[in-house]
Amino acid sequence: MIRPLREALLSVVYIDRSYNDGDDPVLIPPDDAFLVMLYLIDVDHFDIWPDRPPAPLKRYPKGSICLINLKNGSAISVRGRFEALAFHIPSAHLAELAEDAGEPRIDNLEICRGIDDQVIRNIGAALMPMFDMPDEVRDMLLPHVGLAFNAHLAHRYGRSPAQSLSAAGGLTSIQEKRVKAYITANLSRPITIHQIAGASGFAADDLCSGFLAATGQTVLEWISERRVSTAMAFLSKTGETIAKVAETCGFPDEDAFAKVFGKAAGITPHEWRLRNRH
Repeated sequence: MIRPLREALLSVVYIDRSYNDGDDPVLIPPDDAFLVMLYLIDVDHFDIWPDRPPAPLKRYPKGSICLINLKNGSAISVRGRFEALAFHIPSAHLAELAEDAGEPRIDNLEICRGIDDQVIRNIGAALMPMFDMPDEVRDMLLPHVGLAFNAHLAHRYGRSPAQSLSAAGGLTSIQEKRVKAYITANLSRPITIHQIAGASGFAADDLCSGFLAATGQTVLEWISERRVSTAMAFLSKTGETIAKVAETCGFPDEDAFAKVFGKAAGITPHEWRLRNRH
């Protein structure tokens, strides 16, 4: 079964199909666009290329996503049941996002496979009921979902054109916004200076010097501060365990979280929660 949802900013297809070992591969022709696949069940498939052997069979867990560039097309061979939401994002939509929503311009997206993205999972859950909604209701809601989806892709996976620092040697205000938005969108996973620089269009050394000149903090200091402030909000407003808050905010484990948090706040995460619980 294949069911589409389409509007100006978002084209998404719900796919629910079973494949036998002998079925033909799924072929996607070249396109100036990106494809995001949100897996609704555990899915087994492997990539096929015209000039090299197929990739090993891999299981993509329920709730994970793959993001690929369709510039050269794509081909996969699926084993068993395949249930997913497939989002088609023309490159032109990313340019429109920069023009219409005031977002920093990007010229590419970071390719990834089998990663957890809670925002896309939530958007997928919001979209599922829309397949059964009346057209007039769906047409009212879908543009807003499309804008949120594309903005999230740009913030978390966007790669900016090559950047240069301001005449004063620091980041411009829009460059600073772009770097901080990327860090915030990726706060829950380990991120390196080189990843941030690549996504922002800077050489790593230029990013570090420009960020320090613009903010008075190093990139790593700002990340640590942002993780602690986000953790404080989680501790005061949710009932998540300390370990879960540590994971959500990008700390490697609960002990590392407690050490960094204690240095910044002067008390343990547990004490903070007791004093600030809303």
